[in-house]
Amino acid sequence: MLGAVALVLCSLQGCATYGSLTAVPSRGERSVFQDGQNTIISTQLNTVAVTPRSNRIKSGDQGAFVIAVHNGLTNDLVFSTENVSASDTVNGRVEALHVYTYDQLVAQEKRRQAWAAFAVALAGATDSINAANAGYSHTYGTYSGSAYASNGVSAYGYGNYSSTTYNYAAAQAAQNVANANTSARFAALAEQGQENLRALSSTILKKQTVFPGTWYGGVVMVSLPSVTSTRQQVRLDVEVGGEHHEFLYNLEKASN
Repeated sequence: MLGAVALVLCSLQGCATYGSLTAVPSRGERSVFQDGQNTIISTQLNTVAVTPRSNRIKSGDQGAFVIAVHNGLTNDLVFSTENVSASDTVNGRVEALHVYTYDQLVAQEKRRQAWAAFAVALAGATDSINAANAGYSHTYGTYSGSAYASNGVSAYGYGNYSSTTYNYAAAQAAQNVANANTSARFAALAEQGQENLRALSSTILKKQTVFPGTWYGGVVMVSLPSVTSTRQQVRLDVEVGGEHHEFLYNLEKASN
């Protein structure tokens, strides 16, 4: 019975499955912690450090990894998401995972904004219809009575009646409120959209020339696999200055 109730609540509220990412350092890599987050550092001639922004992953969501590289060479090198690849291994089967470029993430955000604007416009149209209907007033009732003629004849009658009136002032007031609410929703949507784009611009890894002896890094978004009861292994491969750096993470279903 409790299981059935939980299933109903899950369908009504929307249940999400979560997984946990656990780093598996390879030989020659260092594992360090900062603010509770595990960073894996791989050092050859160049150094690469990778940190998941969160060890808790919602199934089907993108995973955010902070990747930083240090140029240990004597010449410049160019680094971007083109130097990062990812894959998932479960039961011996390997599948490639998509690594998003900055331009793809911007396009994704703009699509989200377009759908959100459509939803706001739809809600505004509904509010406008409701505002127009707010001017109508309906009256219903019944009547009954008797009438008598001078010749002594009498009659009895009864029935129902209804009337509809329209108050333009009330409708206009409701329309003004609806318009104000729609404008406020669009303003909030635009502000949030601009903030999201600014966040992408300031955090997401973009193509960069890295000079000798300097660091460069940013957030890389990866399309992670759906979380299942079977342990999976997520691998990030980072190519920098002709070197290959590999980072392994176990992806398991979270206990709660």
